Amino acid sequence: MPRCSVALLVNFVPPYRVALLRALEREVRRLTVLVSTDMEPDRPWKAKAGGLDVRRTGSIALPYRRRHPDGFSEDLTIHLSCDLLPRLVCLAPDVVVSGEFGLRSLQAGLYRRLAPLFGHRTRLLVWATVSEQTERGRGMLRTALRRLIAGLADGALTNGASGARYLERIGFAPDRIFAIHQSTDLDRFAGLPAAGPDPDGVLRLVSVGALIPRKGLLPFLERLAIWCRSNPERRLHWRLVGDGRERAGLEAADRPTNLEIELLGNRSYEEIPGLLSGRDLLVFPTLADEWGLVVNEGMAAGLPVLGSRRAQAAEEMISEGENGWLFDPLDPGETDAALARAFDSSPRQRKSMAVEARHTAERFSHRNTLRRMRAALDAVWGP
Repeated sequence: MPRCSVALLVNFVPPYRVALLRALEREVRRLTVLVSTDMEPDRPWKAKAGGLDVRRTGSIALPYRRRHPDGFSEDLTIHLSCDLLPRLVCLAPDVVVSGEFGLRSLQAGLYRRLAPLFGHRTRLLVWATVSEQTERGRGMLRTALRRLIAGLADGALTNGASGARYLERIGFAPDRIFAIHQSTDLDRFAGLPAAGPDPDGVLRLVSVGALIPRKGLLPFLERLAIWCRSNPERRLHWRLVGDGRERAGLEAADRPTNLEIELLGNRSYEEIPGLLSGRDLLVFPTLADEWGLVVNEGMAAGLPVLGSRRAQAAEEMISEGENGWLFDPLDPGETDAALARAFDSSPRQRKSMAVEARHTAERFSHRNTLRRMRAALDAVWGP
């Protein structure tokens, strides 16, 4: 089958996607990335195109705050593209891959229907980075818009089984939903040494991500403090990499003397592997994440993961007791039980789990994600 040209429409290019998109660029005839902004202001990364053909569209950014049914709020941004349709007409891509589920994808759907008027055949894939948990509480108007987009698209890419169930409910045919998973560049973690037991007997935890309510850090800290008070002979050190509006609350939180917190603030993407190295396990207590790439990164670094069931990465990558432990962060009893299982594991057990974690990360490689993306493109572009 002849290779197709692809236009990818996204808010911005995060650094963890550059290597994957470079690999995709080699698989297709042409890849053009149309972004709404170089980088959103709440992201700690510097914009790096990595040699990709990235072009910025005319766009208006509208910030808003969303309240989730589970009680937390998050600050988000809607990007309204002003010149997307004429840009697509000029590019005449064979396949448009549109990120998110808003007006950008609606415009892409309209272009897909109008393309024959310009003498061109185009197909549309929506890249729906969603899960059932992240999409809870969406209003009727937004759901109606998404159903309309589903009717205009030829299929959807999504990260996991939960996302696929959501897409099927809003109107995508099951055979046109393509699970591709999130992946990370495993080469970044090659050669990291395995963690050995701390000579002082301290259990070393690490978390990476924004310090915002959705990540569930303050409720998790409460459960950690309870565990530490019940186990005064044990010591925990929790390293948090990232920043956000919950930093002050984490700094001020009452905690026992055997629980130490290290708040490192934002660090560059390139520093993350080194900050994971030497830790005993990664904790990811999120209340809602459509995937959770830090789970991939932790496992690639050889860390067992104590992960929230409210993230698809934890659901799909963690095998209980083999490479990590699962818990519901909104269930204190389940959280406490998971803490006990994780913290009572021996260094020997964690060493075995570290090996399995690395094997799991390899199954979620860019190579496998790329293979699935190419299959999705072929499925919608083929006859």
